[in-house]
Amino acid sequence: MRTDIVVPASVRAAAEESIGKFFEGISKAPPKAAADDHLNVEKSFKRAQLLKRYCPMRDKKLLEIGSGFGTNLATWIKSYQVDGYGTEPDGVGFGTSFSASRELFAANGIDPERIIPVQGETLPFADASFEIVYSANVLEHTDDPLKVLEEAVRVLRPEGVLHFEMPNFLSYFEGHYMIPQPPILWRSMLPQWVRLLGRDPSFARTMRTEINPIWCRRAVKQVSRKYPVQLLSLGDDVFLDRLARPFEFEMERTASKLQTVVAVAQRLNVGNWIGRTIVAAQGYYPIYLTLRRDPG
Repeated sequence: MRTDIVVPASVRAAAEESIGKFFEGISKAPPKAAADDHLNVEKSFKRAQLLKRYCPMRDKKLLEIGSGFGTNLATWIKSYQVDGYGTEPDGVGFGTSFSASRELFAANGIDPERIIPVQGETLPFADASFEIVYSANVLEHTDDPLKVLEEAVRVLRPEGVLHFEMPNFLSYFEGHYMIPQPPILWRSMLPQWVRLLGRDPSFARTMRTEINPIWCRRAVKQVSRKYPVQLLSLGDDVFLDRLARPFEFEMERTASKLQTVVAVAQRLNVGNWIGRTIVAAQGYYPIYLTLRRDPG
């Protein structure tokens, strides 16, 4: 049964002051719109529906790497009774999301200690601790994406499912700056591109732009040498499904910029030829990297 969580006014204010103001300089979105995107509980239910394509959620032990302001995890604990834990870095340079997420948990009657202040490269959990490991829009901001992926698989139980959402830097769209982009083929290319469009390139320099479907396949093979896994999907199937039907914008700040473009594209997309062409070019967005750890 669906149970909506409480988002305290103080948490909303913290999100607007931190992530909202930060993205105002990146994407030109008003701070309130960016904060609302990050705290949107409806997105948590949509993400759950996608995750449930690959495994049931109810009563599962779940880890969210990079749990942000805690809305996903709190929603899933309350509505799906997951035994949920989250990691969110704390300290200088990481904003207020850790303390705000603990405040949100307390407001919803959930133990705040379930949010742990660590980075994804060094998870403080025993091997095979979780049935589901989840992450959204985190891997591109880590120091070592491959290490994060390896750690995530390490703490996954045999037959458990890993589901990571991340941008595809071979795609046509950059989701942080909210701008079209060419395929990014080397790391300095994104900063050069955003500067050309009149944006501050400093944030672009921090992102791991090697992340794309080709990198994901290579990373899965490398991780599988130590922890055998089965690659279930990279999200191309989800992309084709979404493009074949009326498009739903998850982000308020996206809609006003892309609604007309997408509407025109969908009228031309007979037989989903546009989607199939984009998938063939490895340009679908986002990537949903989904793995199952091999049994035994």
